[in-house]
Amino acid sequence: MYGGLLRNVLFPLYETRLRGRETLKALGELERSQWRSEEEVRELGFRRMLAALSFAEQNVPLYRARFAEYGVRAASVKSPEDLLRFPILTRADLRAHGGELLAEGFTGRLYASGTGGSTGEPVRFRFDHRTYERRIAAAMRADGWAGARLGDREVHFWGAQIGETLLKKAKRSLHEVVLRKKMICAYDLSERRLAAVLDEIARYRPQLIVGYTNALYQAARYALAAGRPLPAPRGVVTTAERLFAHQREAIERAFAAPVFDRYGCRELMLIAAECERHEGKHINTEGVFVELLRDGRHALPGEAGEVVVTDLLCRSMPLIRYKNQDVAVAAAAPCACGRGLPMLASVEGRVLDLLVGPDGRLLAGELFPQIIKDQPTIAGYQVHQDRRRAITVRLVPGKGFRSETAELIERTVRKHLGERAEIRIQIVDHIPLTSSGKHRVTVSEVPVELSRGSAS
Repeated sequence: MYGGLLRNVLFPLYETRLRGRETLKALGELERSQWRSEEEVRELGFRRMLAALSFAEQNVPLYRARFAEYGVRAASVKSPEDLLRFPILTRADLRAHGGELLAEGFTGRLYASGTGGSTGEPVRFRFDHRTYERRIAAAMRADGWAGARLGDREVHFWGAQIGETLLKKAKRSLHEVVLRKKMICAYDLSERRLAAVLDEIARYRPQLIVGYTNALYQAARYALAAGRPLPAPRGVVTTAERLFAHQREAIERAFAAPVFDRYGCRELMLIAAECERHEGKHINTEGVFVELLRDGRHALPGEAGEVVVTDLLCRSMPLIRYKNQDVAVAAAAPCACGRGLPMLASVEGRVLDLLVGPDGRLLAGELFPQIIKDQPTIAGYQVHQDRRRAITVRLVPGKGFRSETAELIERTVRKHLGERAEIRIQIVDHIPLTSSGKHRVTVSEVPVELSRGSAS
């Protein structure tokens, strides 16, 4: 009853009529365009890519200078291969030249955000609300693939906001109640906390569960070990970390529902998502142009390539050919569902280790990107836990860094792991990469028994 009222009356009245937003209009367009042929969808994405390039060349100082430096023009692009001559935008560029990425003449309100750097390099960026509306529409379309509808009960096993004002907390709480999205903090993964989380899910009986991959996996393993039956949602959405086959199997058994894995980044939000056929991830081609680079060329289907993404919609601070430091593989065949959206066969995303408190409580590695995203004076970081459970937080200071920032991080970590936790802040010049050339944000040497959600 309430769900239908929210879908058909209350939300359209508020979002479209009162606020003048185009979220539902954009959702309708996406629902229709996904059924075009793959050739048509690819052509639409490429045309929007050309428009984004042209806009950037004319209106964004950094791109104007870089394009001139590389000797390229938007008008010269005739095929996706021509894009290879254009410069790549890196996280370092975003940190060093953020002001030069703002479009000249943009007059609307800009919203500031940032990533905590689950790759170890936090960045700040801005976006306008019209862009945000279209990103939300893409997420709503993917929710529909997982069986969700606006107004259905949802549980989000997610990161809690840190340092919120009372007003923001009140507004967020009201938003969650009206939209029926219950937020459960995913940081504390101790047995006691997981039992409480499962109790809350059993009482709320959500139609959709969304959460960090590792947090959902821990909850699933705990439920299976404890023999706890749970009310089955229509789907469980995993995101923010790479999903492995054994994790999918455990989550689906515990929640008696299919898993729908998603891939995105905070800078652009949704990039790709699974549909009901689970044959790979459909790229949000109407909003994001994805290139997979390998040895200076575009990777072939089945080959792994570095992910380079372009926001096709944002005209306030557009990100053009932005390397987000992930690796993915394009699918060789379309999905049997009939949607024309191109596919990613797999994504090698982020893997964040769990940390263990002195009393055995587990702390999700996702806490640290959540802390760091609001600290623009930190240029890089890594968290290491040795076998004694002592934690070293290595920080690379950026411009304006102050000792109070390090003290705030220590207090926040101690709040979650307990006052007895041994925590040390170490200021360093750089964070070394792994032997495979990657950066690990959280590294723990404490073995964790996943079947019971506790450390040995």
